[in-house]
Amino acid sequence: MRNFFNSPHLDWPQLHGSLHVYVVPSFEFIASVQPVVDAVDAFEGCTAVEPRWQHATVTRIPWWRNEVDQDALDRYAEALSAVAADSSSFAIPMNGPLLHDYGVLVAAPEDTQWKQLYTATRDAAEQVFGTERALPAPPPLPHVSLGYGTAERDSAPLERALAGVETPVSLAVDTLYFLAVDVDVDQGIFTWDVISSHALPAL
Repeated sequence: MRNFFNSPHLDWPQLHGSLHVYVVPSFEFIASVQPVVDAVDAFEGCTAVEPRWQHATVTRIPWWRNEVDQDALDRYAEALSAVAADSSSFAIPMNGPLLHDYGVLVAAPEDTQWKQLYTATRDAAEQVFGTERALPAPPPLPHVSLGYGTAERDSAPLERALAGVETPVSLAVDTLYFLAVDVDVDQGIFTWDVISSHALPAL
C-alpha cells in the first residue's frame, strides 16, 4: 500500500473547493459494500471511506470555487439540469473489491451510458468555464473508492481480509451532484459541499 495523497493522482494546486460532478451511491450500495469498508478500517495504512463520503467521479473541473463567480456556478448548474433531462437513470454492475497500490475500490468496465454522461458534463464545463485550462482525463473506469492508502504498508493482510468478501452491487446513476470538494490529507478523506443536484428521469 502507498500513500494516495502523495501520488500523481492528487496533483491539485488547492485542496479546498475543487469543482466536481459526482454520483453518490444509494443506501443499498452502501450496505452491500460495508464488509469491504470494515476490512479496510481494520488495516493500518489505508483509510476507509465513510458512507457519507462514498462517490463515483463523473467529471473534475480544473477550477476552484474561489476562482469563479456565482454566475458561472449557476450557468453550469443549469447546464447539468439540461444534461440530466436528456438522459435517463441507469445502473452499472460493479466488480470487486479490487485492491491496488493506492487503495481499495469497486469498479466496472466503461459503460456506454456512463461515457455519454461524462462527455456531456465535460462539454458543458468547457462551454461555461472555457478551455484555458484543459479538463483532466475522465476516470478510466466508473468506480467507487472504499479506501485510500495513507502510508507505505505491506498489503498482504488486507488482501487476505478481502479474499472472502463479495460485493454483488450496482451503482444507481439517478442524480448528478455538482460539488465543491475538499481534501484532508492528514485524515485521508475527501469531503464536499453540494452546489446543486440534478435528477435523471426514470426509464
